[in-house]
Amino acid sequence: MPVGLATKVALGGMAGAGMAGALAPEFLFGVSYLEGDPEKIRAAADVLDEIADAIDRHFHDANDAAERVWRNCSGPAVDEFGRFWAEDFGLAVLAVSVKHRRAAAACRAYADVVEDVNHAIRILCWIMTVDMMFTIGYQVLTWKLLQAIMRKKAILFKLSARRSVALVLPTLAYYLADSTAYALGQVAIPLGFNLAGGIETDLSGNEVRAVDHNLIVFLQHFVANMAFDGVADGGTALMSKVPGLRALGTTYHLPNGMALNTGSFVPRVAASTTYSMAIDAQRGDNPWFGAENGLTKEEMYQKFLIHGTRSFIPRLK
Repeated sequence: MPVGLATKVALGGMAGAGMAGALAPEFLFGVSYLEGDPEKIRAAADVLDEIADAIDRHFHDANDAAERVWRNCSGPAVDEFGRFWAEDFGLAVLAVSVKHRRAAAACRAYADVVEDVNHAIRILCWIMTVDMMFTIGYQVLTWKLLQAIMRKKAILFKLSARRSVALVLPTLAYYLADSTAYALGQVAIPLGFNLAGGIETDLSGNEVRAVDHNLIVFLQHFVANMAFDGVADGGTALMSKVPGLRALGTTYHLPNGMALNTGSFVPRVAASTTYSMAIDAQRGDNPWFGAENGLTKEEMYQKFLIHGTRSFIPRLK
């Protein structure tokens, strides 16, 4: 099956986003991996245990020799030596041994934390990377969806005596279909990676494999995408009416009869910002910039990358 120009450009943009996510996750997603090599940390723990074993072994040998002293000798000096050995020196040696074993246990626990946290961060980065790729490629799907609905709209114009019905129903149908399809992707991508990566709970303690959790995620993204579509369409209409904004809404037409998506870049970035804020609001977070769980500069980097790429995916005029 031949691949169209729009699909080729979308695939190229998806590959670029994938490389960006793989090569610069700290910059693009704002994540920080825990420092430390788990293998070296566990090797250090083994050394600490070996030191504790040596302390215990040598003390045991020394203790046998000391016992022979107070078994075979007597007198105040021997009694004092026995007391010192049992109550002072012996306890001090035991304390040193215990400290080494506790340090070894702490090293192993930290190595486990480094492995588990960094594994979860890697899975999260892959989810966000593939999500960017999905959103870029979704441009082609959403155009095909819109074209199919517009064909139905033409039929409605012929059959319906009320032009308002013929205008509103296709738009509503597109919003519903578009939001359903995109929300399904936002559920499927994290769920697939979490299942493959063995992740059971997220940083908030939610059971990411549970049906009720994924249903909530679907509804959140569905509502957010409905808001996205409304702001995108409203922004496009506003820009076409305001002289100062009209230049930003210019669509670049290609000689081959296709057009780039450049004219909708600003409305879509505004809509995408609304999308993220709607997700935050539904989760009970403050959606504003600078808030603890609000919009971040890394999210805006992702939006410019995604929608900048989508602006250069050609479509039929």
